[in-house]
Amino acid sequence: MTPLPFRAGLVRRWHCNAALAHLTDTVASHSGRMAALACVLWPEPSAALFRAIACHDLGEIATGDVPWPVKQDPALNAALDRLEAQALRDMGLAFHVGPDDARRLKLLDRLDAYLFVTQYAPHALDGDGWPAAKAWLFAEQEEIVAPERIVRLARP
Repeated sequence: MTPLPFRAGLVRRWHCNAALAHLTDTVASHSGRMAALACVLWPEPSAALFRAIACHDLGEIATGDVPWPVKQDPALNAALDRLEAQALRDMGLAFHVGPDDARRLKLLDRLDAYLFVTQYAPHALDGDGWPAAKAWLFAEQEEIVAPERIVRLARP
């Protein structure tokens, strides 16, 4: 029998995004890219950050990868968070990070998404909230990443 956490890593991302739905990107692939980015951005990422990277989306086994615009509804987002957190607890994969690593996790999550779209659907970067995401990524990196390690977000 395949362990549930392994299957959770196979949850598809981007399935509701018209520009990206034709691609196969999984939660596990996303987490792997985030781990690589963590190594680029910070010389010695914490073990807690790596655990959070590995586990942060595995709870989507219970909900699927719900698109970001849908999560802007506070009540729906809270319900999704509860379901995903319970799924992580059920798998024994709940995690806790301090405020600095929580901020790093959020940056890595969004940076991977932006870089993925840059690579596979650069035409989509002109709308759907991507210009604002790019501005946030620049500002956030300037605050929490050493200048020589900042990932420049130029289009290919």
